[in-house]
Amino acid sequence: MDYVLFVKGSGPHTIEYGHAADQPVKEVVVSRKCAEAVLRGAQVFVPGVLACSAHIEIGDTVAVSVAVEQPGSENKWSVGITRGTVLQGSPTDPYYHERSGLYIGQGITKLSRTGLFRASEGVAVEMTNRVFDLPSLHSLLEGDIFLQNLPSIITAHALDPQQGERILDMCAAPGGKTTAIAILMRDKGEVIATDRSHNKVLDIKKLVTEMDLHCITAFKLDALKAICKSNESIEFPPGHGNEETFSQTFDHSDICKSPDGNVEATTISHSDLTSEETAENKGDNGGKYLSKADIRKNIRRLRNGGGRNHSIGGRVEKSKGFSPSSFDRVLLDAPCSALGLRPRLFSGEESIESLRKHGKYQRKMFDQAVQLVRPGGVIVYSTCTINPGENEALVRYALDTYKFLSLAPQNPRIGGPGLVGRCELFDGEVVEEWLRPGEEELVQRFDPSSLLDTMGFFIAKFSVGQKDL
Repeated sequence: MDYVLFVKGSGPHTIEYGHAADQPVKEVVVSRKCAEAVLRGAQVFVPGVLACSAHIEIGDTVAVSVAVEQPGSENKWSVGITRGTVLQGSPTDPYYHERSGLYIGQGITKLSRTGLFRASEGVAVEMTNRVFDLPSLHSLLEGDIFLQNLPSIITAHALDPQQGERILDMCAAPGGKTTAIAILMRDKGEVIATDRSHNKVLDIKKLVTEMDLHCITAFKLDALKAICKSNESIEFPPGHGNEETFSQTFDHSDICKSPDGNVEATTISHSDLTSEETAENKGDNGGKYLSKADIRKNIRRLRNGGGRNHSIGGRVEKSKGFSPSSFDRVLLDAPCSALGLRPRLFSGEESIESLRKHGKYQRKMFDQAVQLVRPGGVIVYSTCTINPGENEALVRYALDTYKFLSLAPQNPRIGGPGLVGRCELFDGEVVEEWLRPGEEELVQRFDPSSLLDTMGFFIAKFSVGQKDL
């Protein structure tokens, strides 16, 4: 992996909180996720700011601390700070002692207090002194480098994508593994990236553009609905034309086909949506009258996708799924409990029951992946958790359920072996089967406590034999 550059950090460092009796320190409190990113080398961005002192101006030195969720009423967890709260910056402040124990460094403000809570994006605080010192790569060589954890890079290599192949990345956001796959293919072939979040698909598309890759297409799609039904067509809102033309032609093999083999697609023209006369007099809408407001709403929906209340806008293509056995390789980097992330400042909401639910959810997604890959193909399953119920237990389920699957060797092999055995919960009411002897060396388990010193991660690679369907 001669294209990989390792960036080393240092810490923890002891940093004074900065309080003086005659001059209370100016403070900024950030969310937990923002703080975790700062501890990995990021700057403080506007969406992560929760509260700050009064009279903060551009260029002020501020102490940055984190608000971590605390147990509240009805067994719910919350930070207890409303965004925009004014901090007093002295020991008399009711939040002072709680924050001083969660101090992550000092920085220089890039916006005034007013700007911090009016802007929607941008750097809020440029960190100058950190508890953990890691270089910020913000705006550095955009399009030429992408920051990733080592296990994530290994995952793309384990998939071993070849030029000219058709690859599916089922839960692709933010797109790091997707772009790594395309680079390994030398941008020759077809990489389909999907995510169920409108905004995350936009993030993938932005990264693909920055990296100047052309073989990647991103769609909005729930991984649990990745198989296309034979009687449905794929609907893609336009994403490549201007506002005057909304019709689009598709020539992708992933589009579902009807029983006679013909491609089914939905074509929408601008005139079909904007001609009130057509709607009223020609009955193209089944006799239903469309007002001008409805027409405008339909145009926005088709242009931007369904989105959600907090959608940042932009055009996103939707997919109704793909035909079975239509991919050479499938990567399922499954949503998980994320117990392997470093640093991880909070995991209070996880319980044995919630961890078991993660496992059930992942099995359903894996079932979809099995149907999508062709015989002779490859599936790579990965998570960023150390929970064996989401890792080794998934492998056991896969091998016991699909006899045509087998574990395949991975290259490079840097992580440690998997866990062999079983786990009994609730006095034996729940039994969780893990790997069997001989299988542990065919997976990679990255343990944060190991000498390798990485985040917690898990990778399993499956070879797909002839399916008995």
